[in-house]
Amino acid sequence: MLALNSAARPPVPKMLYVHDYRPDSLVTADLVRQLLLGYPSSQLEWWSCRQTGLHAQPDLQASRRHELVIPPRWVPNHRLTGIKSLLVENLWVPRAVSHLERVLAEVKPELVVALLYGWSVPVLARVRWPKGVRLHVSVWDFPDTNGSKKTLGESRSRRFLADVYQLVRRADGFDAISPGMLAELQAKTGRTDGLIVHSGFEPHHLQALASAVDEPLDATLRLAYVGTIISESAFLAMLAALKGIRAALPQKLVLEFFGGRNYRGRPWFEPEWMTEHGMFTDEGLVQALRRCTWGIVVMDPEGTDLRYSRYSFPNKVGTYLSAGVPILGFGHAQSSLARMLQEFQLGRLTGATRRGDLAKFLSESLRQAAPREAFRQNIKQCARTEFNAAEMRLRLWRSWGVEPGFTASFSRP
Repeated sequence: MLALNSAARPPVPKMLYVHDYRPDSLVTADLVRQLLLGYPSSQLEWWSCRQTGLHAQPDLQASRRHELVIPPRWVPNHRLTGIKSLLVENLWVPRAVSHLERVLAEVKPELVVALLYGWSVPVLARVRWPKGVRLHVSVWDFPDTNGSKKTLGESRSRRFLADVYQLVRRADGFDAISPGMLAELQAKTGRTDGLIVHSGFEPHHLQALASAVDEPLDATLRLAYVGTIISESAFLAMLAALKGIRAALPQKLVLEFFGGRNYRGRPWFEPEWMTEHGMFTDEGLVQALRRCTWGIVVMDPEGTDLRYSRYSFPNKVGTYLSAGVPILGFGHAQSSLARMLQEFQLGRLTGATRRGDLAKFLSESLRQAAPREAFRQNIKQCARTEFNAAEMRLRLWRSWGVEPGFTASFSRP
């Protein structure tokens, strides 16, 4: 439950947040909710364009929502992507531009914060911005990754990328999700005033980590996987190697999936040693992860999509670390994941792609005694610097024009 500090507080800018997904969507990034934690909902309105499942008890709410939904049959996911993209670009985007301009005229926000992702990118690039409205843009994925090119096509992905660079140049402020992405944006736009944001530790997570946390009470070795499987072929290679060594491990092994992605219906899901949890609140997820021994992150170890692995950063890393869970990483040497794990020693990392090498890495890693305890000091140190959510949020809010005298706190039942 969010609650404002009861002390007198200076004004907070009236914000319109622009994102493909609404605030209570199951697909809205955890990082969006974390960066807006404590922002008064009375000062927050929302514009979105995609239909998804919704949280029953959302952590993030806006005072009003504005939508112009892309017809679900037009969304270019797997089939007829070229035709569907043409329909969205030529029929829906012009309508969305007009709709967003009307919303801006009605809401009269002081600040627009836009996550440059998906079909909101060409809409934002074509909007006529009212005078006096400040614009802040967030870049957490580039639109020319392999996955984006598959759904949008090569030429459209390049146009989306040009739109992203144009919006960063035009914006009053911007943020990126990794040092590599920030450097790339600086090189392409000349902007040197961007911020880095990613998921991290809330103050109560830091307090919990500072106190002694025992290893899981039972003898089960619990491996967590949170969220979407991006590098599916690499994930399946890891899964095959894990299955091959499972019987030889000294402890019972359980692979636990979090995030409501319906992996139970996939052909590779084996219920005798895998389980899938339903949706949690953000805090409930952290509490559930505290039972786990390792958190798995798979980020393109083959290097087939370096536009993704160099510049994006998996939100699940911060989620695992917030629960005191070390990382079991599978990533290319040039990936943002590899750079973070090598610099801060937050778990174990491999760039292996062959099954034998993967099996050796997993066998050695899963026999390590008390991994949570082994990596706790490194996680604590990183939590206070690179993953301090309160400090990241404070820097971001100051760039939005939130006055220094304003503070927000939150409490949970």
